[in-house]
Order: sequence, then C-alpha cells, then structure tokens
Amino acid sequence: MSESRLRFAPSPTGNLHIGTLRTALFNWIYAKAIGATLVLRIEDTDLARSQAEFETNIVQGLDWLGLTMDEGPFQGGELGPYRQTERNQLGFYKAHADRLLQLGHAYHCFCTEADLDQERAAAESDKRPYVYSGRCKALTSSDVQEKMAAQIPFTVKFSIPTGPAVRVKDVIRGDIDFDRSLIGDFVLVKSDQTPSYNFAVVVDDGMMGITDVVRGEDHISNTPKQILLFEALGYMVPKFAHLPMILGPDKSKLSKRHGATGVTEYQAQGFLADALFNYLVLLGWSSADGKELMTRDEIISRFTLERVSKSGAVFDVTKLRWMNGQYIRRQTPDELLNHVMPYLSDRVRLALDALGSDRFRSAIYSIRDNLDVLTDCNSFLEVYAMEPTSFIAQVQAYGFGETDRTVISSFRAHIVGVTDWTVASIEAAISTVVTETGLGKGKVFKPIRIATSGQPSGPHLAELIWILGQSVVVQRMAEVVGLLDQKI
Repeated sequence: MSESRLRFAPSPTGNLHIGTLRTALFNWIYAKAIGATLVLRIEDTDLARSQAEFETNIVQGLDWLGLTMDEGPFQGGELGPYRQTERNQLGFYKAHADRLLQLGHAYHCFCTEADLDQERAAAESDKRPYVYSGRCKALTSSDVQEKMAAQIPFTVKFSIPTGPAVRVKDVIRGDIDFDRSLIGDFVLVKSDQTPSYNFAVVVDDGMMGITDVVRGEDHISNTPKQILLFEALGYMVPKFAHLPMILGPDKSKLSKRHGATGVTEYQAQGFLADALFNYLVLLGWSSADGKELMTRDEIISRFTLERVSKSGAVFDVTKLRWMNGQYIRRQTPDELLNHVMPYLSDRVRLALDALGSDRFRSAIYSIRDNLDVLTDCNSFLEVYAMEPTSFIAQVQAYGFGETDRTVISSFRAHIVGVTDWTVASIEAAISTVVTETGLGKGKVFKPIRIATSGQPSGPHLAELIWILGQSVVVQRMAEVVGLLDQKI
C-alpha cells in the first residue's frame, strides 16, 4: 500500500454529472501528481435511491474520460469490498458503532420525529440555533434494554465531546473553526440499522487508510463531525481539500439550463474526452504560466492543490465548445476519422464510401476547421453527398457578377488540362487566378467554392476540390459558366 491514498466516492443515485466528474478528475490528477493510490468507493447506503444503472453510468463516464482507478469494485484490492452495502453486510459499521457505544462516545436514542420536531419548534420560538438536547444520554442501560425489548425504534447517536472549536485544516481554504457546541449530537446508525453518511464515510476512510480527501465544498459542514469521529475511533485524520462550487454563467448554482447534462451526454453531443478533461481542470484551477490548452502530462506536472481557487468556477458551454474545436483541429486524419465515424448519418456515409477510402478519410479531415463538436460533421460533409439537381439549385440562388464569371472561367481553364490532380496542383491553380485577376483571395475563393460545391462556405477549398474529383469539378464549372452565359 502506497503512503498516500485518495478516494473518489460517488453515490449511485443519479447519472454522473459535471460536478461529480470534476471531483473525480481532481482526485485522479492529484493522485498522479503525488504518486498516490486512488480508490473508487461506491457509497450506496441510500437504498431507496441507489440503482445499478446509475453505477454503470458513473463507471462509463470515468472510463470515457480515462480516469482509471487503482482499487475499486471492478479493480479489486486488499481493503475491499468497495461498495458500502457489501461492507454493511460484513458488519463493518456495526462493529464500529458497538465500539463507540462501549467507549461512551455514542448512545441509543429513542426520540421520535415528533419529539425532535417539538425541540426544533422550541428553538425557533426562542430564536436560537437548533441543537439536539441529548436527552437520551440520560437513559440507563436498563432503560435501553427495556425499550429494545419493547421493540421501540432507535438510532445510535454520536455524543459531541466538550472542548475547543473543531479546526478543519483545509489545503485550499486554510483553517476553518467550528464551535462544537453548535454541532449537536448526530446519528451514526439510522433506525433501519444502516449507517449514516458521515459515519460510513469515516469508517471506510479509516479502514482504507485514506490520507487525502479531495471533494466539493458542499461537504465542508460535514467535516468537523467527521474529524471528531476519526479521533474517537483512533483513526488518522486525513488532509482535506474542498473544491469550489461550479456555477452557471449567471453565477447561480450550475443546473441543466446552464448545460449541466449527464457526462455521457457530452460524449453523445460530440465532445472529445481530452477536451472535456482539459476544460474541467480549469474550473477552479489554473497553471502558474497561464497556459490553457495542455496535455494530461502537462497538467499533472503543473498541478498543485494550492493553486485551486476558493471562489466558484463558472461553467461556460461556449468556451467548452471552443476548446473542443481546438482539440479537433489537433487530430491526425486517422484520429479524426475514428472519432467522427460514430456520428455519420447513413446518407453521408454512403456518399463518402463511393469516394474510396483515401478520399473518405480526406473528406473527414477537410472539415476539421468547421467543427466545434463532432455532431456538426454531417452538415459540413453534406457537400460531398449533394445531388446534381441540388447543386444547380444552390448555384442559381447565388447572385454571380461579371467578376465572378472571370474568376470561374480562369480557374476552369487552369484545371481542365491538369494531369497531376493533387491538392498542391489545385492550390497552385487558385494562386494563379489570384495573380492573373489581381483580386484578393476572398473575391477569388468564394466564387470558385460556390461553382464547385454549391455552398458559400465549408471545407478547405483545395482539399474539397481534390476530393470531389477532376471530372466532377470540370463538369460543374462548365454548367456554371453556361448558366452565367445565359444571364449575361
């Protein structure tokens, strides 16, 4: 077992979302940066809401992003099992609860919800923070046995020891002090005899030797309770680091209206895993040199928890799309082909198949600068699937002028007799037209593009023309010149 151990501990009560994934990501990066072991633990004690399909979704999201774990339900390990339901069946939590009862750190509580509601109402009336009175601590062992014999439901509660403020030493936020008199005794074992969240987490972290806990700031209020439990059980208190909240562009809590869909939805929408990885690490952390586009190795080599911000991080879908586009443009032709293939429509795939394998791959690569997400591919590849009638209709809808006719005629003359049909020869022909006409590139490129593809924008022009093929291009330009001759 390595000296440093971290854990990612999701609850399978819903699909993996951006906030939870960002927590997994920071744990994974930090573990790599310090050479620690990373444990996947499934916290499924909420039996009413936990579902196997959500666990599957979580694992699929982690796998897609390449966040491999060192130990877990699927990887195995010496300190398992790694699902809390399985650990509960083995009696781990009961044994620790019994230990706390024996040591006097816990007691049986038979208060009903009505009893607790009455206490809350009294606190509200007195305008004071509600803290459980702890009245069941006064029960004798015979009182407890009598109530148990009568099968009165009970919980096991932790008795907050007296003392100074509980200090949370947070790597990101510094020291945070909590008045223990305001914490109040809290439930360890619920009336259905399942462990509470705070209790199960501490038992598992202690038994698994977790040294560093990196999680969201919504857990800060749980931390003083957990520290007291670690101390009462004799376990080492881990180092804590609480990540900032992820916010929407309007600075409110991130929600679906801001684009916070399940992680697998980003995959379905055509985002690259490396782009999402890079973007998420910038939600709350920045490199000392200000660099944004980084490989995983670059991120790991630069990463420290001390550079994580305390303030909320804004999730901006527009910037994520921009970054995804940058990653798309970094792909090799073969890489981009492999990424685009699952998103191709049947119509476009058939049209590209007819071009042959080399042109198929080149057609995909020709639209690299047009894409922000992979699902955009079909609209830009449609140019290769255009029917003759559609091409003529597109051309007729565009208002060509005399200058356009000069450009098109010149370009047609230069490519009709080309024997070496390559991207380079086509680029040379276009450059010659620019020189001969004395027009700027914009006034040359656009009419050539429309006369060959029927569209005013699209893939790299020379690559587009090469892929369409010499016979198709020459034929189309002849048709366009004929249309212009009829108008002029």
